[in-house]
Amino acid sequence: MKLTRIALMVSFAVMANTPVYAAEARPGYYGISAGQATVDDFCEGSSSCDDSALAVRFYGGTELNGFANLEFGYRYIDDVEASGVINGVGVAAAVNGHFVDTTLQLGMPETGPFKVFTKAGLMLWHLNYEAAASNGFQTISVSDDDTGVAFRTGLGMSYEVAEGIRLRADWDLLLNVGDEDELGETDINVFSVGPEFRF
Repeated sequence: MKLTRIALMVSFAVMANTPVYAAEARPGYYGISAGQATVDDFCEGSSSCDDSALAVRFYGGTELNGFANLEFGYRYIDDVEASGVINGVGVAAAVNGHFVDTTLQLGMPETGPFKVFTKAGLMLWHLNYEAAASNGFQTISVSDDDTGVAFRTGLGMSYEVAEGIRLRADWDLLLNVGDEDELGETDINVFSVGPEFRF
């Protein structure tokens, strides 16, 4: 909770100063990235499991100055799946998610073709759950969904391959995703690459 309060305070401070920077007509950018997401501790207690899935993100942002960007994005993470046997009953579960985020990026150097950056922000997550249980004679399936707010951080780097076009690689850490009182919280690591277009 302390981390979330700090992230909220940083986000409010950035938003309070955004109109000043917007008046300067700073450069903007947009991009798409694809890669792999891995969910921590998802496979515990299962005999068959795939805790990684395809992750795709669309994003856009604006430069606040030569070192800081404000970025907004949408990410979809495909199904992670697990199955096993509990007391003679076969069970299986699948989870996918949608994520909308706002992020402050700090990078260096200020100019040049190569740039490295760190990031911190908040995201709204929405998870879809599907589960089934079978005793060999009868199968029961249920589905549910859950929504919440969490903190995100990570690192990245980009390289200008042509004028206005950069190739970008990201590592994102999505912290405490899920409801601790229901199915529990988990961290998600996402590694992705993709093109970024500047205007």
